Amino acid sequence: MRRAPLETRPILTTAALCSLFLMTFTSAVLAVPHPITPGSKLVFNFNVIGKPATQSFNGDCGDGHRIFVNRDAKAAQILVTNSTTGWSIEDCNATADHRAVLATNQAGIYDIYVRILGKPGGNIHVCADTLSDFLSGETLCQIGTIDLTRGKGQSKFTLAPSAMFDASLIDIMWTVDTNADFRIAQFRVYQRP
Repeated sequence: MRRAPLETRPILTTAALCSLFLMTFTSAVLAVPHPITPGSKLVFNFNVIGKPATQSFNGDCGDGHRIFVNRDAKAAQILVTNSTTGWSIEDCNATADHRAVLATNQAGIYDIYVRILGKPGGNIHVCADTLSDFLSGETLCQIGTIDLTRGKGQSKFTLAPSAMFDASLIDIMWTVDTNADFRIAQFRVYQRP
């Protein structure tokens, strides 16, 4: 076997290291965040964004990937409806007394992940299809809840109850409460591998 001349060995070593770095970097970029199942494919994403409590929304929906709620919101509303064409934001305004609309399709075959970002202490609580208990006066969430508080350090995605997004039989009403520190919640919809 013939060896490469001494003057070309550093070039070959550098090329090999660059190739290894490039392969590692490419696989890291294509990887999905933990705890999302490897091989899952992102099919839709949207953000719930907190606007100052005194401001109502009067702008652009951001190409169907944003819903606006007020900070310190009490019982803001997002209607989840069934769509035949896929996932989309039909109305992005859940500020003041307005109701936003999220259209979903075949929610049961997807994994939906959510995380909260922004200021530490920020909180969002989503209750799907509220019902009042006449005996105790307590508000019940028939389908499920999403309750997130922003802590210190890196925010991680958690699996959301898919039933909260499945409007195939009947529309679902979300009641959303936030605090003054709420800034943003990210939702990611992944097709299972």
